Amino acid sequence: MELEIGNEKKLFDFIENIKNEKVALISHIDLDGMTAAKVINCVVGAEEIKFVEYEELNKNLVEELRNKGFKKIIFTDLYIKDDGFMNALEKFADILILDHHLAPDWNSNKTVFIKGEEGFSAGYLCYSLLSKIKNLEELDWLVACSCISDFCHIKPKDWLEKIFRKYGDRLEYEGTYVRKSGKFWDLQYNISMALIYFKQNKEMKRAYDALGKDFGDIGILNKYSKEVKEEIDLVVNEFKNKKEEIKEGYFFEANPKFAINSIVSSILSGTDIHKIFVIIQPEIDFFRVSVRRQDKEFDCNSFLQTLLKDLPNADGGGHVAAAGGRFMKKDLPEFRKRLELK
Repeated sequence: MELEIGNEKKLFDFIENIKNEKVALISHIDLDGMTAAKVINCVVGAEEIKFVEYEELNKNLVEELRNKGFKKIIFTDLYIKDDGFMNALEKFADILILDHHLAPDWNSNKTVFIKGEEGFSAGYLCYSLLSKIKNLEELDWLVACSCISDFCHIKPKDWLEKIFRKYGDRLEYEGTYVRKSGKFWDLQYNISMALIYFKQNKEMKRAYDALGKDFGDIGILNKYSKEVKEEIDLVVNEFKNKKEEIKEGYFFEANPKFAINSIVSSILSGTDIHKIFVIIQPEIDFFRVSVRRQDKEFDCNSFLQTLLKDLPNADGGGHVAAAGGRFMKKDLPEFRKRLELK
């Protein structure tokens, strides 16, 4: 894996220079973000670990971190694009960002920014780099799960094959995606389902603490994945009758009791990798949107940026095969218009 932005020396210097200062570790609110945080915290021992959505990267978070006296702040699996946000943080803290999304180069005298190669998960990026200063093999199974859940399973194929064999599984592909059965598929799916439950109930740290060091040791997460799975099955079936056709794909407005539009869009896009799937789900004042096309012959990130351009308070980002964001409910007619829907 190559680094597209940044260098290892600055990363290792940042970690070495953490003395008795308060460290905050902030990561994305999904399996890859949780894996990246788990890996990094094995090395830095953060005083506080927080999981956030993109829209929470705002002045309220800045003030919270400032008021708590954090002098070192680490971000993982988060696409940061607001220079005002970064400038505000740099006034009182040193920053480390480890990410795999397309983003501006944030390197400065206060910030170390490492951008991993496209096609590798944030969990793998952190594991690959930090394994050079500490043995992290006890988390290799969780990192492999992050590769699968984040559609980053092609470039690290050789490493994944070795890890699958280590735990009595075999890496196989169906088309361009990992075989949807076996130990690793079931494990990453159960974790991802449970995280949806804990995210909705604002208990992500509880889920983080439940992840053990042994393969498959996910504690209470098993208990909560079943309820989420049942809701997903219901919404996937609703799609068949309520979907609307758009150019090269489908649009669907879901209204489930859990925040599952991302996983639903991933499941649906796996049924036809050559189609675009745009799935939205209501929140309080917004619609959450997920865009998928798994053949990677279409740039979902650029498409989403076009859909959200100039919509007030809209935001989003992602990769070629998958992107996500949100827009205000009042802008649904304009969003549909941009999809050439009535």
